[in-house]
Order: sequence, then C-alpha cells, then structure tokens
Amino acid sequence: MPRLFTYKDFDSGSEKVKQYADKHTPVIICERETTRNTPFNVKVRIGTNVKHPNAPDHHYEYIQLWNLETLVGEIRLQRSSYGEKPLFIETEFTLIPKVSLRLEAIAYCNRHGLWISEEVFVKVKD
Repeated sequence: MPRLFTYKDFDSGSEKVKQYADKHTPVIICERETTRNTPFNVKVRIGTNVKHPNAPDHHYEYIQLWNLETLVGEIRLQRSSYGEKPLFIETEFTLIPKVSLRLEAIAYCNRHGLWISEEVFVKVKD
C-alpha cells in the first residue's frame, strides 16, 4: 500500500516545510449540511496559500473524491492545459447524496506521491 501524506505530517516543521505541505495537500470546500437526493457541490483545491508547480517533471496527475471506501469522483488532469506557471488546481464534483457523507480527497503529485485531505463530515437531512 502506498503511503498517503497529510498536512499534519509536516505541520510541526519549519515554515519552508509547512509551505511544501500546503502546496501538496488537497482541501475539501463544501457546506457541512445538505438535503437528501439534491445535487450537492464539493470543491477540491490543491493547496491553501502556496501554488503548486506545473512543470513536466513536477505536476498533479489526478484528484479523487472518496466517501469512506467508495470512490465517488475522479478527474484526470492534463498538465499542458494549465500552462507552465505554478497554480492552485481546483475541481468541483456534484453528488446526489442519500445518506450522510465522510469525504476525503486524494491527489497524486508525480514527484511527491499521494496526498490526502482531512476528512469532512456532511450531514444529510430530509
């Protein structure tokens, strides 16, 4: 099983180490409550304050959204579509939830491996 890195693995390090973790960690952005059987948008962003490189030898290849052990969305990234400059990568998934969600995002950097977000609980009500 490959190792999944998290921001918490690096948050006690120097400012440079924290910036390294920031530019690699996926962050889930969504409401914490929604209505059953209604379209629900979930945004995933790589990094909060530091842009990630987008070079041929250092870029993101995909972002996945998981609800517990179920893959609910995946986007494959075409590096050349974003140009050569560092950037914040964002994508949005639309779900139609039937039960409450425990979401995590996983993203793959071709140089630094797999990174996982913090879990986000979304309560689904009638």
